[in-house]
Amino acid sequence: MINIPKDELIKTLILQDLKHCQLVYGLDQLHLDAGFRHFLGIMDLVRQLMEIPESEANPFYDTYSSFMQNCMNYPISSNGEELIPVAEECFLSLEKIQKNDFKTYPKQPVLLTG
Repeated sequence: MINIPKDELIKTLILQDLKHCQLVYGLDQLHLDAGFRHFLGIMDLVRQLMEIPESEANPFYDTYSSFMQNCMNYPISSNGEELIPVAEECFLSLEKIQKNDFKTYPKQPVLLTG
């Protein structure tokens, strides 16, 4: 059995979803119509793992989606190292919602430069 802390699993899933969104959005920019047909459902899995109640689902989905939409502002690489801080920031934002403190957190992700 693999023993990975839940927080690390969630961050890894977010990172993989960011990388996948770069691919899907990149294909869309090339007019290859990847669109909504090829999403993996990771957002719902992350919500379940974080035990976000349905009553907080909308802020969760809005926040998660805003980070995914922002992924094209970062370089594309084979292992996604540029997206690691984005995945961390996304997780922290979602954690605020998990703790029912979403009203104090910015709705839009901050573009990290480094």
